[in-house]
This record gives sequence, C-alpha cells and structure tokens, in this order.
Amino acid sequence: MSDTLARLDAFIAAWRERLCAGSAEVRIEARALEHSPGLHSACADALVTSLGYLPIGGNWELLDAEAELDGARSARAALVEAFARHMVFSHEPWLGEADALAMGEDFLACFDTRTRQIVTNRMYFGWNPITPASLEWAFVAFDDTAIALLLATAED
Repeated sequence: MSDTLARLDAFIAAWRERLCAGSAEVRIEARALEHSPGLHSACADALVTSLGYLPIGGNWELLDAEAELDGARSARAALVEAFARHMVFSHEPWLGEADALAMGEDFLACFDTRTRQIVTNRMYFGWNPITPASLEWAFVAFDDTAIALLLATAED
C-alpha cells in the first residue's frame, strides 16, 4: 500500500461518520493508480466511469490545491463551500466552515504535494452531473500513486 493510500484510509476513518451524518449521501472511494496519471480530466473520467458514474470530459474544473481560501480556483474554498452548509437547506450548517476547512485540508494532505491534482464537477455557473441526483458535488484528487473520489449527493 502506498503512503497516499494509507493517508486516505486514515482520512476516511476520521471523516466518514461526520460526512455521512450530514445533509447528503457521501461516497469516498480510493484506489492505487496502476500507471502514471495523464491529463486530469482523463484520470477523473476513468475513475468515475469505473464506479458506474458518467464521464464529463473537459468539464472537470482543475482546482489549485496550493491556493489559500481567497485564491483563484482554490481547492480549499471549493471544499469549504461544498461541505460547510446543508446541500438542500443552505441556511443550515453541515460541517460548518471551520470543520469543512479542516476536512478539506486533511483530504488534500493525503496526496503528495509534488504531483497532487484536484478537480471538481462544479463551476461558477453550476455543475456537470456525474450522477442522476438532484444535487451533487464531486471532487477527484490524485497524485502519482493513488486517486480518490469524494462525492456528495442529495435530493431536494
């Protein structure tokens, strides 16, 4: 098992219960990469289709895993936005901003910073669905040894 997969296992053990007790159904899948990753959208599509979800090709939005919360295309900001508030009733908290940031930091820390990439199916205008759910937010992150899907879905 790679160091990344070991860190992902620890992340899942630490966060699964909190994430699944919230406003959405959450699926976290992690696996080893059999060969070096290629284009970020192709890696994300390969993972989601292997799990029975829809590919969205170039519609994966590449996020900046190094950017601060107020940075352009910040992965941290996207993870906070996705998990801080209830997906259906956005005035209600889910993890809250501080815990959503901690969860996001823990997720990003699973991956080697030298090769880490993260994409989302959300863009400024909405999202590109990979599931039939009414609401969803998907993140696929990977480095040169492992890849993971963090998917939240809900029905309104």
